[in-house]
Amino acid sequence: MDAHTSAPLVAAHLPRTHPLVTRDYSLFTPAIAQMVESIAGWVDDQVDGATIFGPSRFGKSSAVDHWLQSLLSERHGGYVPMVVWSHTDSGGSQSVGRFHAHLLQASRHPLARAARSPLDRQHMLIERWAELAAQGGGRFLVLVIDEAQGMTQREWMWLVELHSLLDKERVRLCVFSIASLQFFDEPVGMAMSGGAHVAARFMLAAEPFHGVRDVEELKFVMSGYDQGTEWPKGSGLSFTAGLAAEAWEDGFRMADHAEGLLTAMTDELPGKYEGPIEFPMKTVAQASRHVLLRVAGGADPDDVTSPQSWRNIVAGCGHRALMAVVSAVAPRIRHRQAG
Repeated sequence: MDAHTSAPLVAAHLPRTHPLVTRDYSLFTPAIAQMVESIAGWVDDQVDGATIFGPSRFGKSSAVDHWLQSLLSERHGGYVPMVVWSHTDSGGSQSVGRFHAHLLQASRHPLARAARSPLDRQHMLIERWAELAAQGGGRFLVLVIDEAQGMTQREWMWLVELHSLLDKERVRLCVFSIASLQFFDEPVGMAMSGGAHVAARFMLAAEPFHGVRDVEELKFVMSGYDQGTEWPKGSGLSFTAGLAAEAWEDGFRMADHAEGLLTAMTDELPGKYEGPIEFPMKTVAQASRHVLLRVAGGADPDDVTSPQSWRNIVAGCGHRALMAVVSAVAPRIRHRQAG
């Protein structure tokens, strides 16, 4: 074991409220830019629905939680009304009221938890969504369903009903599903769980969410630690400059070590890997955080970023097991695409 790995990862002098310590931050990636561009185009065309799909832990949820609404509003030159719902199972066949309650809560309705009949909750939801659409200065609302691969046929049909009711109110609901690839071979597989009617309404368009594909993309992502982050707010200090001040003064930059991380992630692919050479943000962010915290704790940057150190760190991120899951579904996807 390397000497620097025997010490606690978060050194005693580092502030426990720093976003790097709490992991409360998100790095901008080319995949996020592509997601925003795809959804912006669908909003422009006022489509009823579409799907963004990709493997788990590639950064889809982070893109939705941290970037989508602000970048979409910036792209459209004004506020885009949006409700983001991380799918929660609504239970059995009689739980339409619970389904509406989940959506009311995602819509920040003040009475989301109040006891109401299923019909009352439906009316409350329609009124709330019409109100949100009006706040955007238009007659449309974006609903983003994260973890959409968990949606049941009944839930899709309840959503179709809501969509139709809003149509009668002359409000266009655009439904964008964010779904993990492991649970189905391609978006139409999820669509079929809700039948052709659901597929025709919400899932005629789809785009993949990619991982990090080459060293230039990885360098761009890792440069976020050097120049795309700031803490404390207003300090002008990036994560690298603020946490590892001495190393920063000596010229240490996270972006300069993209090639080392990419090599380690490639070397740590499972045997007979059959998936695309794209890497998950989970590994990128976890490994980069580990290195920066070690350097911030006083470790020698050359030691922490040596080829063997990078490989040990990547191995400790569960990278091989995650990529084995990606590999497992890849042959079926290629077969469908060729068919």
